[in-house]
Amino acid sequence: MKDKRMLRSTYYRTVVYSIVLFTFLSIILSIWLHMDYNVTPVSTSLTPTQYMRLVRRGVTAPPLLSRPHNYSLAQSDAFCEELPVNQQKPYFVFLMIISSWQNSEQRDHIRATWARYKWFKGQTEITYSYKFILSQRDPERNYTELPTDLGSDDILLSDMQEHYYLLDMKVMWGFSQVLQLHNFHFLLKCDDDTFVNLYRLPAKLVTPRAGSSPYLYGGHPLETHHWSGESINYAAGSGYVLNRKALCAVVLAHAVYSLETPRIPIEDAYTGLLNSRMGIKLVNFQGFATEHESCKDFTTVIFHHINMRLFKKLLHAAVNGTHFC
Repeated sequence: MKDKRMLRSTYYRTVVYSIVLFTFLSIILSIWLHMDYNVTPVSTSLTPTQYMRLVRRGVTAPPLLSRPHNYSLAQSDAFCEELPVNQQKPYFVFLMIISSWQNSEQRDHIRATWARYKWFKGQTEITYSYKFILSQRDPERNYTELPTDLGSDDILLSDMQEHYYLLDMKVMWGFSQVLQLHNFHFLLKCDDDTFVNLYRLPAKLVTPRAGSSPYLYGGHPLETHHWSGESINYAAGSGYVLNRKALCAVVLAHAVYSLETPRIPIEDAYTGLLNSRMGIKLVNFQGFATEHESCKDFTTVIFHHINMRLFKKLLHAAVNGTHFC
């Protein structure tokens, strides 16, 4: 009987201690989940170099509700004007191509077709260049093929790891890099499964628009409510355009307010959100298609989800004004 009472007593004590410990841990967890992060806006007196360091840091913020800020487009314009790269002769358009680490064959097809084709022979005012934006290999992934072009001078390689849910940070890193390294009037961001009919692009960019703003953000419009709890109008990531003023505003908004803006791991929606925060409205660009079926119309600029082995046929069709599909 004595042994049974001792066992019963030990059992009860164990249960009580377990309940106390569980309650304590629950309280700590609850405090941690509801604690105020006390986010302090980054001082807007930082130099452009300091801003860029913040962007390259790739800050991932807790999903806080958006807060009003006092950041202005005038500050963005001043930041843009201070960049040393402004001394270079600007390209008309700069192509920022988001590519996966292992996709060297895809990149080779782009190099062999639309990225290096002389679209504007004799039109010296329409110049362009491009860079591929890559992240480091994913250590948890088994690659069947390794890239062969990582030493190419048309690649910018970040120190972030390759992952779909880091794509927004990868794109922001790319934006900051091309702003520092290249001067241009317009930037076209696209993916490495996209064919770009560059011949049709200038007309989209220079055509006067009613009530046009000096800050241009254009593409195929989409909408989401999911990530931030509000309506976000944004351009499909298959291809969208920012002029230099709008790009500076997006880069600075991300750098300064990334801890106050809900992080959206979908890069095109996040870019749309930052434009919205800065009061920059999306322009609907006809011909910025999201699917392959649109290629019957060669006023189209963006052809998405294209098999790379079709790039040469598409280039021939685009140059000769014939219908491929």
